Amino acid sequence: MKIERLALRDYRNWRGLLLDPAPGVNVIYGPNGSGKTNIAEAVCLLSSGSSPRARLSLQVRHGAGEADAKAKIWSGPEDEWVLETAIKAGRLYARQDGGAWKSFSKVRPLAAVSFGPQDLLLCSSPDRRRQLLDEACSQMFAPYREERRCFAKVLAQKSSLLKKIREEEGPSRRSLISALEAFNCQFARLSTSITEYRSRASCRLAFAFHQAYGAFSGFEASLSYAPSLGEALQEGGLEKASHHLQEREAAEIAAGFPLLGPHRDDFELSLEGFPLAEVASGGQAWMAALSLRMAQFHILSPLGPVLVLDDVFAQLDPEKRERILSSLQEGTQVFITSTSRGDVPRREGWHGIPVESLR
Repeated sequence: MKIERLALRDYRNWRGLLLDPAPGVNVIYGPNGSGKTNIAEAVCLLSSGSSPRARLSLQVRHGAGEADAKAKIWSGPEDEWVLETAIKAGRLYARQDGGAWKSFSKVRPLAAVSFGPQDLLLCSSPDRRRQLLDEACSQMFAPYREERRCFAKVLAQKSSLLKKIREEEGPSRRSLISALEAFNCQFARLSTSITEYRSRASCRLAFAFHQAYGAFSGFEASLSYAPSLGEALQEGGLEKASHHLQEREAAEIAAGFPLLGPHRDDFELSLEGFPLAEVASGGQAWMAALSLRMAQFHILSPLGPVLVLDDVFAQLDPEKRERILSSLQEGTQVFITSTSRGDVPRREGWHGIPVESLR
């Protein structure tokens, strides 16, 4: 998969940008604050419908009412499409080939994986790890994005209902509890589906992570999925998950928010058999985060994803820089941002783009 043309309007610090990237390695270089990372962020938006750095409203250029990111994408001789996204009033809209605007979950996204300095949080933040799982599942399994969107809606409704139940007394409280039981049926079904998808993705991710970390560092690292509703992966998973939710109903009412479900999932990282967060040095944590993203990239290889490496080569020694590029399939389109073009090894298909030339 390749981006043949990228166009931005009022996105971050770009009033306007038109870029026709090369099909190989694109090195966007220039001083800090010149807008290199914002280009990488736009590629992420076209891939996942979100930013790794900030909420949607902050992606609109200061003083502008809305922002657009648009790409012409090639995925084969007879497989091209135009994907457009628009940020308006804090919401993201998308359309394909000039069709009707709709939610991002209902269009075909760009397949891409991005790694940047913010990904160091993968070693310490369950939210970041869940986000990585969601990104991988959304690209691996066609129904997942819609399932995840429906779950987010039901989760918000259930959270609101639990708060009301906690505050109410008498007959109205009993009526709300009856409504909660109905919500839990839908909640259990979606939770079971999402848990099953995440488990399948995690198995492949764990193997690729083990391979990547070993190749980069020589140490042994592992990943294991820790679902909140582990019953969903057992025989009769839906029934068992529903029963577990029912058992925790009183505790959830007392807390005023859902205690179980995919929103509480995580995966655990280990280094040489010990919890990575407890034993890893700063360099090892950095390498673990990079290995996670490279593992995500490699399990998506059937899709031919685009790879985005934002401001990371300066943190790596020349050997690791070369290993990253050498591990990629021939024909992979890569976007690398750097303050210095010299940080990125030259190879066939290498294309330098000074950020000043894009103004």
